[in-house]
Amino acid sequence: MTQIADINKIQEERLGHKIYLELKKKLIVGELMPGEGLSIRKVAEEYKVSAMPVREALRQLAIEQALISAAKKAYRVPDLTAGQAADLFFVRSILEGAAAEIATANATKADFKLLEKLIMGMNKYWQAKDAKSFLFTNYQFHSHITSLSSNSALQAMIDGIYLRTGPWLAHGITELVDLDAWKADHSGIVNALRASDAKTVRRLVEEDAYWGVSIYSAIDNT
Repeated sequence: MTQIADINKIQEERLGHKIYLELKKKLIVGELMPGEGLSIRKVAEEYKVSAMPVREALRQLAIEQALISAAKKAYRVPDLTAGQAADLFFVRSILEGAAAEIATANATKADFKLLEKLIMGMNKYWQAKDAKSFLFTNYQFHSHITSLSSNSALQAMIDGIYLRTGPWLAHGITELVDLDAWKADHSGIVNALRASDAKTVRRLVEEDAYWGVSIYSAIDNT
């Protein structure tokens, strides 16, 4: 009986992690927007699983401050003020810039090739006005650069901030401005990486993330 219980526990943990990753992606691409609620029952029905793995996935996202507890069996995406959203983008800008500067010394030809492939994907989704696919590919681009820092503590902090800014980035480019207003220089970042120009890499990555600061600071001051 103990062995069966252990197997069931492992299966529940795997399911919980899978649901966590699915919900994380929804936050990043804006399928879950600021203020939106999630109940354990409805998420369990959506994924056709028991409540236990869903509860664990939602609890983990709450620990990471991507969700907050709204009721006994429900959570919701934080509905921040514009100023609070701007503050998160500012922190993300500083942390990502630092990671990118460190990453410059570790980037290889294989990394350049992958990053250029992701840029092609972003350009395709941008032209198609496919915000969700663009946002997820953008996340993959930035996450790969961050991973090259080989600093697990910094990576965890950035991923947590990225998760929390995801709904606000999605809201910004789908509701507040035209997509063409966001002029991120992803190719410039890769060129600077290839040239081992750490200072330029840091500046460009910081400027990319700082877009959110500019948008939400302007709203906060109106």
